[in-house]
Amino acid sequence: MAKGLRASRNKKNNQALSKRVFAPVEAARNERLSAKLLELARQPKAPKEEMEIEQDSSDKKSGAAAEDPEAMQEDDADGAPLTKTTTRDRSITKQKADRVAKKNRIEKRKAKPKPQNSMTFSGGKKTRKGGR
Repeated sequence: MAKGLRASRNKKNNQALSKRVFAPVEAARNERLSAKLLELARQPKAPKEEMEIEQDSSDKKSGAAAEDPEAMQEDDADGAPLTKTTTRDRSITKQKADRVAKKNRIEKRKAKPKPQNSMTFSGGKKTRKGGR
């Protein structure tokens, strides 16, 4: 009576099917993938590109930054060195700009709640029909 997937007949059929049909397909796929990986491994590696650093003007600025602990090595757009206070001011102005941008966003329409019935019934006593 067992006709489901627990039946030994169905198990044997599935095993035979996987050996005859799916195993060769899977083996061919594995061979293709391994050949592709071997080919990629044999290719020469690309040389790493190192960053070019200008040392002319940065030496003067880094010496000044080493003396002043609050000064940072990066420069502002004006050319003045950045300090902790200027970066704090920038973050505050960025936060304000984000708030303004958030207010100007287009908002989705909010679904209106279903209107409730305004009809009310009198609170009179209900009587049954049938004389009781």
